[in-house]
Amino acid sequence: MTTTPPRYGSRLAFTVASCLAAGFAFWATSRQPYSFYIVTRWAVFLTCCWGLFRWRRRFWPSVAPAYAIVGLLFNPLFPFYFSRATWHNFDIGAAIILLASLAFSRSPDDSNQNNA
Repeated sequence: MTTTPPRYGSRLAFTVASCLAAGFAFWATSRQPYSFYIVTRWAVFLTCCWGLFRWRRRFWPSVAPAYAIVGLLFNPLFPFYFSRATWHNFDIGAAIILLASLAFSRSPDDSNQNNA
C-alpha cells in the first residue's frame, strides 16, 4: 500500500509559468516591439500546452477546454492575424483565464490518492 507523493515542485513551476504568461499577456496590451508579442505568444501557448498535459486525465469538467481554446488562439505555428484591438481583448481574456485556472482544485496528476 504505497501512496504517490504530491508533486509540489511541478505544481509550483506551473503556477509560476502561468503567472508569467498572464503577466506577459497583460503587458502585451500596451505598445511593445513585435518580438515581445512573439515571446508572449510562445509563453501563453506553451503554458496552455502544459496545462492540457496536467489535466490530461480529466478533460471535462475541468479547465482543459479553456487551455485548449487559448492555446489554439495563441499558437505560434499557425498564427491568427487579428487587429490590435482584437488582440487587446484576447490578451486580457487569456491572462484572466490563466490566473483564474489557478484557483481551481489541483489537477489529477497532483493527487496523492492510493492507486491500488
